[in-house]
Amino acid sequence: MPKKISDEKLLSALLTFGSVGKTADCIGLTRAAIYKRLADPDFRQRFDDMQGVLLSSTAAQMCDGLSEAVAALLEVIRDTNAAASVRISASDALLRHCNRYLESANIMRRLDALEQAQNENIS
Repeated sequence: MPKKISDEKLLSALLTFGSVGKTADCIGLTRAAIYKRLADPDFRQRFDDMQGVLLSSTAAQMCDGLSEAVAALLEVIRDTNAAASVRISASDALLRHCNRYLESANIMRRLDALEQAQNENIS
């Protein structure tokens, strides 16, 4: 007889373990059974909503440390007693992350403009 796991327990396990495979191994369901539950629109919506809340919370926590991370990199970059390779590595990290941030911000602005234009065309 197949094992019955509540939606709440399965949702929690999926969010905790991060993958269907790990979830299946840890709670004793088959991958097929989990994928079948994820195919249910109501269950999938609950999962997506819970995952969105978790991701938003995690992103907020990461943003709390952003200023300190940048300050730490700048401190290393400005430390004339640090080895040149360390300063170059910190500079490279700062430049790469800054570039990714600017690219992402640009993409988001463009996406917002496209969505706004689409909404105006629909109205």
